[in-house]
Amino acid sequence: MPDSNRSNRLEREIKEILGKIEQFPDAGSRRRRTVNRAVQQIGTAISERVRDFARQLGRFSLSQVMLFSFILIIASLFFRRTAPGIMSYVLYAGIILFVASFAISVFGGRRGSSGSTKWRGRTIQYQSGQYQPGRYQSGQSIAERLRHWLNTRTRR
Repeated sequence: MPDSNRSNRLEREIKEILGKIEQFPDAGSRRRRTVNRAVQQIGTAISERVRDFARQLGRFSLSQVMLFSFILIIASLFFRRTAPGIMSYVLYAGIILFVASFAISVFGGRRGSSGSTKWRGRTIQYQSGQYQPGRYQSGQSIAERLRHWLNTRTRR
């Protein structure tokens, strides 16, 4: 008796497996699946390129960005007679870049209203000339400064 139950169960499992094979995806669903995979691969490639571009942008310090904006403004003033249409856009780009970098340098360094830090429940005051953890070092990149600035804004 146990052998007949076993063989019946085995036959049912085989029939279920064969029934599932007949329910293979049709051509339309296979085509959609390949299109979805292709779109996912394209999306992955684009996101990797954007991430690499953001890493490259992170190499520039804020002082370098300000210097570049000054160069853009001065170059647009010198070459405005040769290409007036393009140089007006270069001038606007330089001004926008300078204002943005200046705003980041001015508003990015704040660490609160008192400039103090809490450590183990105690308030620590830093005197001028000593290291201040909220202040920027000259070696930080613009990406680190933006990240720090955004983090201080979201904590409030």
